[in-house]
Amino acid sequence: MYTAPHRSQSARDRLIQTARELFLQHGVPHVGINRVIEEAGIARMTLYNHFASKDDLVAAAFEQEVELRRQSITSVQDGLDGTFEKVLALFVVALELASLKGFRGCAFVNLAIEAAAPDSALHGLAKAHKDWILENIMGHLPPETFSEPDMLARQILVLWDGGIVGAYVHQSDAPIHAAHQAARALMRGAAS
Repeated sequence: MYTAPHRSQSARDRLIQTARELFLQHGVPHVGINRVIEEAGIARMTLYNHFASKDDLVAAAFEQEVELRRQSITSVQDGLDGTFEKVLALFVVALELASLKGFRGCAFVNLAIEAAAPDSALHGLAKAHKDWILENIMGHLPPETFSEPDMLARQILVLWDGGIVGAYVHQSDAPIHAAHQAARALMRGAAS
């Protein structure tokens, strides 16, 4: 998943791209500022001109990942018709994520764990992303079609998270396929 930053990018953009890719592949605690600086090809002072701390860089890197994930989800959903197809498209995105080099499970579950403090800004960023996915699911579950759409959306989100984490633990996309099938069954059972 890591790709060398383009020299035509601004120093700030190179820092964010490099940090994002390194954090996703190795985890926030295992990537130091020196490695980001070296691989981005910038001076230490340049880093501190743009980011006051490592946490600020982590936030910028994961904000970029949020945007990329949202674009990926909505672009897959945009070409589809029907509630089932749009909701189950999340599992297509999950399979794409699991196929990436350096895949380590859900980046946002990892961030929430690595940030440790539930009241930290980084934990809040992870939660906000999960809330967006939940809202996305709920937006495709009309109450006139599904009984208890809020609960159904929460169940599907748990399946999404579990499938991605399971794919990393088992080094197989089978958990994502199982989660996809379970989500389909839940939707069928909740459909009026």
